[in-house]
Amino acid sequence: MPETSVADAVVDRLRAWRIPRVFGHPEQAFAALVEALDATGGESEFVPVRDAECAVLAAAGHTRFTGAPGVCLAAGGVAAGGLLVGLDAARGAGLPVLAVVVEPGSVADDAVGVTTRLLAEVCHGVRYAADPVRVPELVHEALYAASHGGCPIGLVLPHLSLSGGVPAASPRTATDGGWVLDELSARLPSDGVVIVDGTLPAAHRKTPVDVVVGPAGPPGSVLPYAVAAKLAAPQRPVIVLVTDEGMRSQGLAELVTVSRWRSVWPDPRLVVLVFNERSGHPRRGHRPMTDDVPYAGWARLLGLHGVRVDRPELVGAACDEALNADRPCVLEVVRDALTFGSWHRQGLHTGGDVAAAGDGRAATVPVALDGEGAPVMAGWPLSPHSDKVL
Repeated sequence: MPETSVADAVVDRLRAWRIPRVFGHPEQAFAALVEALDATGGESEFVPVRDAECAVLAAAGHTRFTGAPGVCLAAGGVAAGGLLVGLDAARGAGLPVLAVVVEPGSVADDAVGVTTRLLAEVCHGVRYAADPVRVPELVHEALYAASHGGCPIGLVLPHLSLSGGVPAASPRTATDGGWVLDELSARLPSDGVVIVDGTLPAAHRKTPVDVVVGPAGPPGSVLPYAVAAKLAAPQRPVIVLVTDEGMRSQGLAELVTVSRWRSVWPDPRLVVLVFNERSGHPRRGHRPMTDDVPYAGWARLLGLHGVRVDRPELVGAACDEALNADRPCVLEVVRDALTFGSWHRQGLHTGGDVAAAGDGRAATVPVALDGEGAPVMAGWPLSPHSDKVL
């Protein structure tokens, strides 16, 4: 994330331009920028929205109704792709929008231009702040170009280590992720399929579950994969692991699809285990970054089953209830930022090779991990000379 001084420099320029609000989906990459905006006391306010696409649309709406430049924040990489449609629409409408994109991590020299090239497809100009000293100048240039040219402009900030530190939020009582996965692993049906969101830390420990690790994809894309998996093999139970970010971006809408199709599944079990973190990243003070979305309650409104648990001693019983429900179920586990202890990436293949279980025994439950490109359906037998699941 940008150093605090860089974040302050960006926000100082925004204040100088009388930018009243900045739109964005909460991301760790620009946590320092959000903290700097909060420190203005509302002079320049950060407005959290659902995803990067909503952020740029809100910025475009701001400039259409006020005549002043609209500003949105996004992380680089996959998240920045969500800006493209909105920026292209702003270009077509002649709207002055500034998209500030922060690289989520260190970027190799040969990959520096990836985010810049994405923005260049839809922006009239893109600035890359390689030198932190030039940040105030580049923010001013970008806002000037957007407002006087009536066009979207991109500003890319590189990932820098945080010096000085931004205070983290106070710890909350919540359920440990590793404990949840242990309880789930002990109860997985032998013919089940587990699908893991590409934005979650991958899992590999002593367990009967095979784990295939693939590249992290757009958050929430695991839900459409899960629906496809259930339709391809409706007689098999499907278990989905997803973060709250993924659930907000795709999952809530896809639960409508699940509700529509569940009546034709001979085995009704599709369990969506969502880790509700209730916060996008650490913040100063007590105001939450994102809402505490009632995922289990939303499932019940759709006629599905929903279980919410925030105490570790109830996790086992909650897993039993979800796996034995007579309809698809959302199992909502309230917890802090995801840390899974010994669950970690192993650098495994993503093309369908099945990893051995942690103790060397052959695993019995296949796992699919979504990512960029086609989903991996590890362990599913295929018909000869075809790609269909038996």
